[in-house]
Amino acid sequence: MDKNVRELVEKLQETAIKDINIVIMPHFCIDNFVYYGKSIDSFIDKFVDIAKQGGGNLPISQDIKIGGKAANCCCALASLGIKSYLIAKTNELGYKLLEYLTNSMEVNLSYVSRNGDLAQTTAIELKGANVMLSDPGSLSSFGPDFLTDAEKELISKADLVCISDWGLNEKGTELAKYVFSLVKENKKGKTFFDPGDPSPKENKLNLEIGRMLRDVLEKGLVDILSVNEHEVKMYGGINYLKRYTRVDLHSNDYSISYDQIKETKRISTFNVETKRFTGAGDVWNAGDIFGEVMGLPPNKRLLLANSAAAFYVSDPHGRYPTRKLLIDFLEKSPLPVVFK
Repeated sequence: MDKNVRELVEKLQETAIKDINIVIMPHFCIDNFVYYGKSIDSFIDKFVDIAKQGGGNLPISQDIKIGGKAANCCCALASLGIKSYLIAKTNELGYKLLEYLTNSMEVNLSYVSRNGDLAQTTAIELKGANVMLSDPGSLSSFGPDFLTDAEKELISKADLVCISDWGLNEKGTELAKYVFSLVKENKKGKTFFDPGDPSPKENKLNLEIGRMLRDVLEKGLVDILSVNEHEVKMYGGINYLKRYTRVDLHSNDYSISYDQIKETKRISTFNVETKRFTGAGDVWNAGDIFGEVMGLPPNKRLLLANSAAAFYVSDPHGRYPTRKLLIDFLEKSPLPVVFK
């Protein structure tokens, strides 16, 4: 076993985490997974052929799962043994489905409102890629006015607060500014921001990105920024971003952490057979947060995040990793992790 992997396994075995409260917000949706498993071209050809003949049926494997960056991350954290609270807004049907799908998980749903609209995503899983058709529901307008006094109190007392899916939220900047300011005022917790793909902002893209960077990032409200390679470019580049926050970057091939003073080595991802793509970044965030509250050094924290995501995308049953499952995965990993 690789030395770094062995050291991480030992940390996972011996480190107890108590009295840590994590708040994740604001997106829950129902994901309908469509598993095609062949190339994009093949799918398009089939789709076009059926449409041209006036309609028809394409028999295909499907599944319904928990979706939304916040809900996915919250479930993954709960599976790893971290007390996690989800703040989101849905309707009665969405809440019942969320209750059913999280029945065996220690996810606190006390702060999920039922007076909103159900968000839904159809995730088409193709060979080497996924395409998500999303209706954001209440997320599209989730601003500070949606928060109750109880939720504000929960946020102020949390050890870490994570906001995700800024790109899908028309009030995303207002929400991040308000919530992260509340955390900073109480001087207790850390702030974790996963803005996601900004492209849904469309015609207002540059204006909205500029406003978010000015009102949230440059104000020093973000402790940890989670982005992929595409998002780094869209949000101004690594040299700009690391002036204001720690940047934890993840890609298909590696992860790396930057701040004003230093950067880690690139931590290679695990070579696994990928069963799904949707949700990988959310589980990576959960691993990154888990490593943060464990107090792991940066290279071990990223290794943990990589292994959590690798387990999730390769597990035949689509399970979130528990600590035991993660240890088993690391111990049986056939390839050494490369530090470059």
